[in-house]
Amino acid sequence: MPRILAVDDDPKILEAIEKSLSLGRIPFVLTPCRDPSRAVAEAVKLKPDLILLDIRLAGQDGRAVLKALKTHAVTKPIPVIFLTGLAAEGDKVLGLNMGADDYVAKPFGAMELVARIEAVLRRYAPAPTPAGGASSPKRRSNLLMDAENRTAQFNGRPLRLQPREFEILYLLSSNPGRTLGRVFLIENSSSYGMPVSTRSLDTHIKNIRKKLGSHGAAMIETVPKTGYRFNA
Repeated sequence: MPRILAVDDDPKILEAIEKSLSLGRIPFVLTPCRDPSRAVAEAVKLKPDLILLDIRLAGQDGRAVLKALKTHAVTKPIPVIFLTGLAAEGDKVLGLNMGADDYVAKPFGAMELVARIEAVLRRYAPAPTPAGGASSPKRRSNLLMDAENRTAQFNGRPLRLQPREFEILYLLSSNPGRTLGRVFLIENSSSYGMPVSTRSLDTHIKNIRKKLGSHGAAMIETVPKTGYRFNA
């Protein structure tokens, strides 16, 4: 269960973070830290999997906290996401250059925050290696997806998927019966971190359905105003 340390002096923001994390597909353990002077010590003690760090902290700049985290041997490898109202491009670039792994501007959407957290954690997580030494193909109904070799089959025939199409279908088929939001699918696909429009997502879904043939529309269901759901 991933452990997250949230450094923010605003209790309402900490409450919003906690509510947002409850929407994630995996459970999180959240530890709040309202005193920025205690951030490094808390991180050393907890050794969290990820740190959410506000920039505008009472009496201290979050970028100074980030610098301290990145110079400490224990906390240096821990990924950090800036969570702040400073949304200017220059502020974002500065934070990323200092070692932050991502940057979420306030006010943030719950699903966007969860998607970015999960994406950063996925980038830092070691690839699963089953006993056979290779990642096992995932089968859903007549769909077989092999994440290691980036191949897919449907009804015993190869599916010729583009890289982003593979990522989207893999995410959907890994969560059968669960509605995945549009932001979640965009942020957790291979183009994470690049500007991708929701219209592009719709185009990829259309192409995937076409390649699944007559089963496409039934297998990938549109959930109005929310996202898409995979029906095995």
